[in-house]
Amino acid sequence: MIAMLLPCFGLLSVFVLVPLGLGVKLSFFSWDGVAARMTPAGVSNYVRIWLDPRFVASLGRTAIWAVMHLVLAVGGALLLATLINEIGWRRVRTVFRSLAFLPNVLALSVVGVVWAQIYNPSIGLLNSGLQRIGLGHLGHAWLGEDHLALFSVGVASAWQGFGFYLVLFLAGMQTIDPTLYEAAMIDGATGWQRFGHVTLPGLYNTMSLVLVLAFSNALKGFGTVWSMTQGGPSNATELAAVYVWRSAFQSGRIGLAAAAGLTIAVLTIIGVTLLTRWRDRVAEER
Repeated sequence: MIAMLLPCFGLLSVFVLVPLGLGVKLSFFSWDGVAARMTPAGVSNYVRIWLDPRFVASLGRTAIWAVMHLVLAVGGALLLATLINEIGWRRVRTVFRSLAFLPNVLALSVVGVVWAQIYNPSIGLLNSGLQRIGLGHLGHAWLGEDHLALFSVGVASAWQGFGFYLVLFLAGMQTIDPTLYEAAMIDGATGWQRFGHVTLPGLYNTMSLVLVLAFSNALKGFGTVWSMTQGGPSNATELAAVYVWRSAFQSGRIGLAAAAGLTIAVLTIIGVTLLTRWRDRVAEER
């Protein structure tokens, strides 16, 4: 048995444990990534990131980004999954499911380019559509205004990721006993009542998994942001992951970037742990 686990442990060590150990080591040194020697820095990198207003602000934006992802991606996936599940024709349901999952297989760079064109203030689909229906005054430079940029990129990210959650929700709905819906309909329950009293309780385990996955995915958020705004305008979309990249590859502060990255990892672990404990507490109450 141990011999069979050795290849897996070897891969885990090469791709996870060793890089993690090197990251921890780098966080205690001052290094520009080029010099032959690294200067010991102790815990100064950790102190500096918390004294840096940009890092603290990036954490705040990341928290907002995570909430948007949970609401838009998870909420949208749950709503669409419920609508698809209500369709009785199997072929139509399969088509809807495939179309909804399609954005999830696209590369983040492709998603960024597509949505950047949609948001283009001059020729973009969004402003052009608003203009055609007589709502041109609602048009904006969606990626160029500080108060709209983060939300605009968040919508693109949610569009790209919600298909995966949709498939999980649909799979969870297939495990719900159909007789529960029949009984609810006989009792005169409305669609919303069936959703609240049958669908949601039946999706408890699936919902717990989706929330943990969505929270973890939301804290990454580098690819979409970088391909669309590169953290701009005026750092309005600079998430914590973008801060780490800029610190490492633009400012040459490898040790500082390692400290920031590890801090984000610890905060992610704390967030996932809290979600897991909340799930377990709700399960006990049930």
